[in-house]
Amino acid sequence: MNVVKLFSLALIVFCFIANGSFAGSIEQLKEREKKVKKVVSELLPTVVAVVGDDQPATGSGVIVSEDGLIMTAGHVTEAAGKKLTIIFPDGRSVKGESLGANRSRDGGLAKITEDGKWPFAKIGDSKKAKLGDWLIAMGHPGGYDLNRSPPIRLGRLISSGTMGMLRTDCALVGGDSGGPLFNLEGEVIGIHSSIGGSLAENRHVPSSVFQSGWDRMLAGEIWGSLGMMAAGVDPDRPMLGVRMNESDGNVVVDKVYSNSPAQKAGIMNGDQILSVDGIEAGKMSDVVEKVASSKVGNEIEIQVKRGEEEKTFSVKLVSWEDLASGLGKEQGKEPPSPDKPARPELGVILDAEADGEGAVVFQVIENSLAATSGFMSGDVVKEIDGTKIDTADEMASSIRSAELGKVIRFAVQRKGQEGLVDVDVLFGK
Repeated sequence: MNVVKLFSLALIVFCFIANGSFAGSIEQLKEREKKVKKVVSELLPTVVAVVGDDQPATGSGVIVSEDGLIMTAGHVTEAAGKKLTIIFPDGRSVKGESLGANRSRDGGLAKITEDGKWPFAKIGDSKKAKLGDWLIAMGHPGGYDLNRSPPIRLGRLISSGTMGMLRTDCALVGGDSGGPLFNLEGEVIGIHSSIGGSLAENRHVPSSVFQSGWDRMLAGEIWGSLGMMAAGVDPDRPMLGVRMNESDGNVVVDKVYSNSPAQKAGIMNGDQILSVDGIEAGKMSDVVEKVASSKVGNEIEIQVKRGEEEKTFSVKLVSWEDLASGLGKEQGKEPPSPDKPARPELGVILDAEADGEGAVVFQVIENSLAATSGFMSGDVVKEIDGTKIDTADEMASSIRSAELGKVIRFAVQRKGQEGLVDVDVLFGK
């Protein structure tokens, strides 16, 4: 029995189990089955395994042009100019190379570097997808396996736009990352990104992300932050570009980020925020909520107190994605502080969606204070200076209030080690 015949039976069973009854009429079921079989038979050859020559781990991808352009996940390619091996379902392998990537959305491009005319799939419009649409997920779960074709998983779109991603109930496992999400017309509308603990947590990069950044990816540009999605950050969220703290009932700018809207407008470290668009800033949440309720590209009025003087600045908001892409790229000096030095950054990205006790370190920024102090990705912070930490928010709050010039002790749970490991960090003045 061939793959298509096997899948025909699986499709019928799935529809029955998933819904407790047959989904729609028998006629609708037959029509859906017909479409799925057509997509599978025509597009299976486009679903490839993507292997970096310097690492054994296998990801997936889908060829989307006759000359061999491949859509995949940004974390599969990792960097531009990386040598790849592209493996077809029938076992053929060709040489490839990674191109650019939107790291904050986890979308990346690669290409086959050998001459040829390659099978390819059409790119569809993810914005036209509707909740409840039937979709087909393909890829190479567990890595490439010559003894089987890429498994076919059927599911429905359960959320669109959440954190800038699509979510489905298609079954995915490790190795599927970078594989295609097809609609029943055989168009690629998404690329598998993160695989959650339940079906409802699976996320796919919308095809619109690739289309909006296509030229940049083709040119080999890498932008954004890979840990943004894992840290629970919406890439489309409007941003001011400051870090704040509450001191003596006042909202104070602790740090103005380089190349941020706040820096360009003239806001400085140490400024006390009095109001945002006429709304009094009695606490940090007032500022956060007002900015979050605005739109990217809007200009908002920020009134601050600097020393004994009050000033008003007009700030044009940018997205989280654009802010992360531009940090540190501005030519010029770090924003000055009239009153006090900026608090040093620890340099970790926390997983805001992790459940359980403790703050999970998703990523340690290279050459950061955390990196030099001994933090590792995967560490779970259980205590800070003897105080129990349950969430990422609690850890962030504790760091914001840490005394400069003092050694802070983090008790962390580390994979492969018994008990808690102490990591001491000096937040120097």
